[in-house]
Amino acid sequence: MRRTPMSFAVSPPSPRYPDAVVVMVKTPLPGRVKTRLCPPATPEEAAALYRAFLVDIGRELRAWEAPCDRWVAWAGEEPEPPQDLRDALGDGFRWLRQRGDDLTERMAAVFGELFAAGYRRIVMRNSDSPHLPSHLLQDALHALRGGVVLGPDLDGGYYLVGMDVPAKGVFPRTMSHGSVLTQTRTNAEQAGHAVALLPEFLDVDTPDDLLTFWNEFGHRADVQHWATWAFLHDHPLIDRLRSLS
Repeated sequence: MRRTPMSFAVSPPSPRYPDAVVVMVKTPLPGRVKTRLCPPATPEEAAALYRAFLVDIGRELRAWEAPCDRWVAWAGEEPEPPQDLRDALGDGFRWLRQRGDDLTERMAAVFGELFAAGYRRIVMRNSDSPHLPSHLLQDALHALRGGVVLGPDLDGGYYLVGMDVPAKGVFPRTMSHGSVLTQTRTNAEQAGHAVALLPEFLDVDTPDDLLTFWNEFGHRADVQHWATWAFLHDHPLIDRLRSLS
């Protein structure tokens, strides 16, 4: 049976809880996702890997028992979430289409729409860290005290950003460089917002990132239910990654 997506014409539905967690996603199509893994991955492999990320993220967010609304913000021109995205992430989510010409505009628009809907605390996470533990989302919500919370990744960006006040102008004009975290923090502080930092955490963007991820989790029995683990286990991509290191 096909699930009916949560959709709306102008604005998001009213909050069920004061807090919202939103994951930013793309449709897992070859050549449109995880392109920095190619090569050594093929575009088809990269898309399949990203879809596995989404399956794991959806499972973990559904299992998380925090009292908050769970949102998926998808990038695309479709009026409703693509079926493959809904199949990968599963039930239990509200859906919001990203709006804007670049990532800066899209992130700002998602926060703006959710604040306008009535949410008091909003945490946005990436879709590049399928292993992100739920306690970091909870820590982010607790850290919000009239400002911004950032979860630094290992290459100068961040895997998570949260706000409990509308903070216009916080995001840098360009998001694809190694000083995004520093610029975001500076922008927030110059606007008078308190900034809290979470621990650093890996997001999987490059071949080195993916190999680091697999070296940590590939031999662990407790993660073999992950879709990401099942995809990578015995996959020839791992040997290709190792040949580059």
